[in-house]
Amino acid sequence: MNNLFSKGLLFITLISSLLVFCIFFLIIYLCIDVFSLDEIKSFFTLTWSVEEKKYGILVPLMGSFIVSFIALILGFIFSFSISSMIFLTKFTIIKLFLEKTVLLMATIPTVIYAFSALFIFVPFISLFKPSSTLSILVASVVLSLLLIPTMSLIFLNIFNNLAQKYMKCCLNLALSKEEFFFKFVIKNSIQQLAQGFLLATTRALGDTMIVLMLAGNALAVPSSIFDSTRSLTSHIALIFANDFESMAFKAIFLCALLLLSSNFILILIIRKIKGKDYAV
Repeated sequence: MNNLFSKGLLFITLISSLLVFCIFFLIIYLCIDVFSLDEIKSFFTLTWSVEEKKYGILVPLMGSFIVSFIALILGFIFSFSISSMIFLTKFTIIKLFLEKTVLLMATIPTVIYAFSALFIFVPFISLFKPSSTLSILVASVVLSLLLIPTMSLIFLNIFNNLAQKYMKCCLNLALSKEEFFFKFVIKNSIQQLAQGFLLATTRALGDTMIVLMLAGNALAVPSSIFDSTRSLTSHIALIFANDFESMAFKAIFLCALLLLSSNFILILIIRKIKGKDYAV
């Protein structure tokens, strides 16, 4: 029975891997014409205008990285604080409440975050700066909420694994749980925390609905976090091109290739990060 189950898992893994590689090569095939030097230069410009036959994707590329970077910083701060609080709290009720809240956040669809923010967070921001109702700031803050479950659960798992292996030893050395956490856990989990951060980065870069609904989708270089922007994912969703030979069609598949490639690179980096030996 176990052997059959293992073979089933192997089969599913192989099929999933094959589908991913098929998608990857399909995207390359559909935008392969842009890989000449002159063509690729025309795409990495700041102007997108179908009327002027300019298909620059630098603005959405910048938008993706700006929104994702701010969301990741905020998400890391929130997630590290929440997971640390869950680990350190002595009250079971508080620990259980925080854990269940994080798990509940993980089940909420992305569109619900964005839709709720339109009626709650956007009006709140408009009280202080009416011109920034849909902006980088709004999209980044809401996107950070989406990242909290991913990072919090990873960080908490890291902390619990270290505690299971070494906490009794540290307590025998007369270290409190707080001292164990700050002097040992944080010191010896930096690489694993980096893995969690990079995994959340793939989530941030791949999100569509939050940036599509909350970032404003402006095709202009932003000068501050209160300006609107557009991400690669929302650009793909917004551009309609049904002519396989048009440059607009090839441009959106180039966007898809950049997104998929960046995620592949991040996954490879995650796999290359090696855990180090733990030491007090």
